Amino acid sequence: MYNLIDKQSMKGEGKRMNKFTFDNMPQLRVLSNEQVKEMHEKALYVLENLGIIFAYDEALDLLEGAGCEVDRTTQKVKFPREVVENAIKSAPSTFDLYDRNGEFYCTFGDGKTRFNPGSSAGNVLESDGETVRLSGVKDLKLLTKVAQSLPHIDFVSSSIVCEEAPGELGSQYLYYTEMQNSIKPIIGGSTDAEGVPRTFKLLKAVLGSEEAVRTKPYTLFDICVTSPLKWSHIGARNIIDCVRMDIPINLISAQIAGATGPITLAGCILNHTVEILAGLVLAQVTKPGHPVSYGGAPCIFNMKTMYTPMESMECSMVMAGYAQMGHYYGLPVHTYAAMSDAKIVDYQAGSESARSGLMAMMAGVSNVSGPGGLNVIAEMSIEKLVIDNDYIGTLKHLQKGIRFDDEALAADLLLEVGSGGNFMTQKHTLKNYKKEQNYSNITMNYQERAAWIKEGKKSIMDKAREYVQEIDKQTICPLSDEQRKALDAAFIEVCADAGLSEEVAKDLIKKYDEA
Repeated sequence: MYNLIDKQSMKGEGKRMNKFTFDNMPQLRVLSNEQVKEMHEKALYVLENLGIIFAYDEALDLLEGAGCEVDRTTQKVKFPREVVENAIKSAPSTFDLYDRNGEFYCTFGDGKTRFNPGSSAGNVLESDGETVRLSGVKDLKLLTKVAQSLPHIDFVSSSIVCEEAPGELGSQYLYYTEMQNSIKPIIGGSTDAEGVPRTFKLLKAVLGSEEAVRTKPYTLFDICVTSPLKWSHIGARNIIDCVRMDIPINLISAQIAGATGPITLAGCILNHTVEILAGLVLAQVTKPGHPVSYGGAPCIFNMKTMYTPMESMECSMVMAGYAQMGHYYGLPVHTYAAMSDAKIVDYQAGSESARSGLMAMMAGVSNVSGPGGLNVIAEMSIEKLVIDNDYIGTLKHLQKGIRFDDEALAADLLLEVGSGGNFMTQKHTLKNYKKEQNYSNITMNYQERAAWIKEGKKSIMDKAREYVQEIDKQTICPLSDEQRKALDAAFIEVCADAGLSEEVAKDLIKKYDEA
């Protein structure tokens, strides 16, 4: 069985794995135990001797109060070893997420790998598989419905940047749309300093109370460092606001090897470690024990094409390396994978999505963002999301491992059937075939050719297109009238906070309704 990490039942917020040990290491390892230790020591050396910029005065105050050395002129913070290691020790290894109804959904970091669509795509690939255009609220509405319907897509996300949304509004229009079309937890974030308190208002409207937002977290908030080695005003404030509002955080380093990070893979892993540990310290000194995920979105700068792939093998190797560091620190790990740098859904798209998704699972990653994504996550294909769901189903089947008990071994059955016998007529086969084989497939073809021809010779894109068209006709888990009214009121208030008129807010609501 593939014991990617300890899979004991860990439901319950605040539980911790052992810190600074190799007990939690995944099967896929690109660093030896000694190299992990050296990486940690080098990260502490950089944090203590160079430090990292925090461009937010309140962050500087908190870090200085915790014992860090702060230079107010440069906004540079240097971290003593004990401050860093105490922060690692205080961060929980798991935390619980809840759905839109306030029901327990999953324990994040429990050893299972979960998936959500890629994030913040400015364009969509239309259903013809060739045409690319700007993304809109209609696309996000449909994608969220499709993600809700797919059994192997675990979370929904701010996967499409709606063309209609004013820049001042940040990501709140995305939350507004996602909340109405799925009950699954949301992987979200913000592009502005006010994003967390505004998102809190929307969460409160749907969940019904401030207490529910704080005690039954319904979103995991992505916060990105500005590589190399800088937490911006927006990022630092988002960290502090999330902690104070009890919203779990996913810290992300999106460095580009050879541009905003070292060209060497080991150097990238070190840079990633330094950046994420600095953000982790800020979260933990704000409130010890706040849930933080150890995330990343590794890229490389291709010197031949001047392009920044996210799904090259080098990116996956960096991912596997920083995943080992996250496990060494006893933290849940996030990455971008199961997507492609291809421009259409072709062999490259399939091979990159499959390889990176498998490597992420074997690296023990808790959450993979990316399914449906193309072209450095700048584009989303809803049809590809359906196809990726099928592949992810095979990954989850692998992750379950091989059942090993008397019934599965079937020794007595072998004696009964004997040489030259037939297992198709056995009750054992009827009883166990759905347990042993994956039948959740929507688009992949496992027919013989004659049957495939008889049914119209449909390609994988044909089947995905049909599925999306069918979901588009359906109403998927709408909010109650009371929740919708509260959400609309909160959205109008959020728009006002952003300096937008009530007329603009109501026009955005109308555009959503007409989408």
